[in-house]
Amino acid sequence: MSPNLTIRATVRDYQGGLTKSGIRLYLDGSEKSRFRYDPATGSLRYYVGRAISPGTHEVRIEAESESSDKQGRTGGSAAKRWTFTVVRR
Repeated sequence: MSPNLTIRATVRDYQGGLTKSGIRLYLDGSEKSRFRYDPATGSLRYYVGRAISPGTHEVRIEAESESSDKQGRTGGSAAKRWTFTVVRR
């Protein structure tokens, strides 16, 4: 088993309408709600809190903003997915 780990990402909304409630974080398909998000810096951190088994794991982040700009365009959405591999020592 691997040591505990922290997942980090930068999630920014340059119009300023993104809040933690607009972000969904998934680890291996399971939604995680106990992450920290700082809208001023865009910093997202999720402490896994348990050992991760060896193998390939997937992280997916979906973000949806409620903001609008001077032209009346409302917020948008984005998603990012990546994998990482835990190896046995």
